[in-house]
Amino acid sequence: MWRFIRKHKITSAIIVIVATNVLFMWAWDESAAIRGRFDADRDLRKGKYQQLGYGLPSPWRPDYVRCLRQWYNVEFRAVASCTVSRPLVEYVRAYDEAVAEAMKQKLGRDVVKECRAEAYEKWHREYKAKSAGQ
Repeated sequence: MWRFIRKHKITSAIIVIVATNVLFMWAWDESAAIRGRFDADRDLRKGKYQQLGYGLPSPWRPDYVRCLRQWYNVEFRAVASCTVSRPLVEYVRAYDEAVAEAMKQKLGRDVVKECRAEAYEKWHREYKAKSAGQ
């Protein structure tokens, strides 16, 4: 093996670089939840409260975002549209859970859940009213 490495230095260097990159990409993907929690903790220490989202927006998302912003000073940031990877889903889940947990401790209730339910109920009432009127 050492003879091959000495004889094919460029090939050996390329193999090492590729293997290192593959290992790094795997470790980066596997650490998504840890990074999400870490980033949320860092943002919370700065006093920055936000929820992340991905995928096609639900029809009640504007009301959900408005509720978070107006009543609780929590921003919403869409980080991806339709195509998402498993690591991104894990990152967002860990980030959002950490922020929701901190807000629950600060306010004594789950305001993310409340805003989501309120926005959905409002949209559902309006949708039913439109459907009944047609």
